[in-house]
Amino acid sequence: MKSSGILLHITSLPGKYGVGSFAEVDKFVSFMKAAKQHYWQILPATPVDCVNSPYASASAFAGNYLFIDIEDLVRRGWLEPEDLEGKAIKGIDYQYARSFKDEMLKKAFQNFDKQLSTVQYEEFVSENSNWLEDYALFSALKEHFSDACWQDWPEDIRLREADAVARYKDLLRDKRRYYKFVQYVFYTQWEDMRKKLRDADIRLIGDIPIYVAYDSADVWSNPKQFQLNEQRRPTWVAGVPPDYFSADGQLWGNPLYNWQAMKKDNFSWWCSRIAHCAKMYDVVRIDHFRAFDSYYAIKYGETTARKGEWNKGVGMALLGLIREKFPDLEIIAEDLGDIPPSVIKLRDEAGLPGMKIFQFAFDGNPDNAFLPHCYPELCIGYIGTHDNDTLMGWWESLDEDTRKTVIDYVKPQDGEAFNRAVIRKMMESKANLVIFCMQDVAGQSGKYRMNLPGATGGWSYMASDACFSGANASMLSQLTEMTNRTGFATLDKSTQTEGAENE
Repeated sequence: MKSSGILLHITSLPGKYGVGSFAEVDKFVSFMKAAKQHYWQILPATPVDCVNSPYASASAFAGNYLFIDIEDLVRRGWLEPEDLEGKAIKGIDYQYARSFKDEMLKKAFQNFDKQLSTVQYEEFVSENSNWLEDYALFSALKEHFSDACWQDWPEDIRLREADAVARYKDLLRDKRRYYKFVQYVFYTQWEDMRKKLRDADIRLIGDIPIYVAYDSADVWSNPKQFQLNEQRRPTWVAGVPPDYFSADGQLWGNPLYNWQAMKKDNFSWWCSRIAHCAKMYDVVRIDHFRAFDSYYAIKYGETTARKGEWNKGVGMALLGLIREKFPDLEIIAEDLGDIPPSVIKLRDEAGLPGMKIFQFAFDGNPDNAFLPHCYPELCIGYIGTHDNDTLMGWWESLDEDTRKTVIDYVKPQDGEAFNRAVIRKMMESKANLVIFCMQDVAGQSGKYRMNLPGATGGWSYMASDACFSGANASMLSQLTEMTNRTGFATLDKSTQTEGAENE
């Protein structure tokens, strides 16, 4: 069975308090239903870093509080309607969203904490104690120490000495309870959203960054799981060498995993992470999948990613365990970039679909694997991802010869818009699932690009209400029916054809 869907992050929904939130989900779900789309892909739902990237979070388990629907807190009686008067703004503004939601959530917490019964909250805290206790203490300590990196905290709490942990837990009791409350609100609203999606026959695709941030609750509370020295500073950090996106490569700076230590406890941290994601999503995309096969290590202190070395990854030792423990979780392998055959072999051994990008297809090779007619069934087709230019921005950047090649390949029908023609071509492919960025459905220019890898100032795309027009929904609906993509796709090895196996 083949299917299709849309990539649009929650902060990119047309919100009115600085970023998109759960409040706008109903509008998007209505559009998805009208467009007959069955998959919604988002970016990581964890808290963002100081430059608003969801790929360098303070926790691999916590939810991004910016998603929270503040108006729902009024309905729950934790805020008053007048608290929101005059607070709406137009467009995306992370700084405003942080300030506004911090203020509202702290006010809501004060009112919540006065309630006599908090049974549901206490149940949530108990059920999520394996990550929530450390995250709440970490967040409270970050606030207590003026947002300093944990490496700069006093030595006793930096090293998590038992007496220090007990002392700060007592000192920061109220702050810890507040951060637990925020996560309680997030996950309560998340479950409300998931119910809406299930009722609308929409499956949610989540995104797992392969690495976690150094300044995170995960590294601070699990230092032995990462490549750190005696002072708990990274010895080697993550990134990728110079490539299509950056001449200096990308110096991500995330600490690398200590795979030997992880093997000794049967990958307990990773299993907890996957179990958590399996409850949140129907399908999970693992970003930078190739690191399971081989990962690029850059010595800590380097200023670019030009100097580094490739090391052998953990491979099926972990992937096999994940597939065994979570047989019902469908997983997408992000297998883009300079990929050696060993990565493809590992992906296929794990029975996972990879990704195909239309924008990478036009190098003059008629058998380029990214051309839609070359797609195997077991793959996910994209025009571009959040890291690429929009379709129209990419089109504007092409030279005349390449444009002619693209047009000759896509063959727009009489009066057919270019973006519709490309979407049609993708839907006509054998790929079990194709996903389209909202910008490409709406035909938006490169001005609306989500992210430029290696640069700052991204993640600021916000869809307009016009993106969810009846015309756009009708266009997708017609193409979905025409190409028989009206059900759910099965994203495992059982759908793989001989052509995919020989890829």
